[in-house]
Amino acid sequence: MKQTFLIVIGLMLFSCSKEKTQNEKLIDLLGVMPEKPELQIDTLETVKLENGTRYKISYLSEPAGGVFDEPEDRIKAYLFVPNGAENKKLPAMIAIHQDGGSSHIGKLETAGLAGQEDMHYGKELFDRGYVVICPDRLNHAERRRIHESDTLEVNADRDMKLFEFWGAQLLLKGRSVPGKMAYDLSRATDVLYTMDCVDKSKIGAIGHSGGGVALLYFMAYDERVKLGVSSCGLVEFLDYFDQNSAQRPPAAIVIPGLAEAGGDVAYLSSISPRPMLLTRGKSEYGKWNDMQIEYSKRHVASTEKMVAQAKTTNSEKGVENNIEVIYFDENNGQHSFPPKVKEEVFNWIDNKI
Repeated sequence: MKQTFLIVIGLMLFSCSKEKTQNEKLIDLLGVMPEKPELQIDTLETVKLENGTRYKISYLSEPAGGVFDEPEDRIKAYLFVPNGAENKKLPAMIAIHQDGGSSHIGKLETAGLAGQEDMHYGKELFDRGYVVICPDRLNHAERRRIHESDTLEVNADRDMKLFEFWGAQLLLKGRSVPGKMAYDLSRATDVLYTMDCVDKSKIGAIGHSGGGVALLYFMAYDERVKLGVSSCGLVEFLDYFDQNSAQRPPAAIVIPGLAEAGGDVAYLSSISPRPMLLTRGKSEYGKWNDMQIEYSKRHVASTEKMVAQAKTTNSEKGVENNIEVIYFDENNGQHSFPPKVKEEVFNWIDNKI
């Protein structure tokens, strides 16, 4: 009896002391992840389109309350469903919008309803036969904590202050903006998982610029996402915060402890062997003066270094490398998603998913 007891205690101690995997450590670094409540999906609008139906939906990310008495956090999204979906199992994509000067537009852009034409990739993937969900990201469009969050009014200074305030609340609770974005996007996967017409083995995600950055942490957190495309998005934040960087990004976007964990390249490596495609314009900072040319070169070099490091890490671990990159000159190599690059990306998705 005594021997059995000691064996049980030993097993318990072993279990408690078992070291976490690298992937688990990276997810922990994103901060505390809340328990998921019921989705409570509401359909707000239904529009018949030539190739199917566009729904505007709302679902619960997090309930109201907490330390700071925050309002209920509901995510509004456009959901595209192709014709005849009820009799099929279709691939699905989560289309993550950009940020910057588009904080007032959010999901409208990926859904093809506003903004830059090259950013309408959610609607375009639907036209290719995918179920597509286009959610608002944190502090964008109808998720801005303002009185009339559905307005298209542009007020970048106010929206940045709101973003930094929300980010500070997260940090004070042991969370982070990247972690919150990963959690929120996983709720989009949850929505797709409720749909009988979605092939759950064929769910991917695509994001441009800041949406492509959020994609990295989202895929590390949510292994249900089988492939990803980061269009002019994925960056090494350690380079962004280098003293000689062209950027001066807000502190709210950081992951505490990222430098000690090896940087964003660790997250890129952790996604493998799932397919990951990056695009990088060769002149995203411009090419019309020496400073722009220099910063653009650094941007490309940072991507090349990050990809090479991730591939080396994966090779050392015996993990299949499925990271691909498109460096482009189209549209002057600007920070964009030009037609030829987009068609190459869409064909890649078709083949990989």
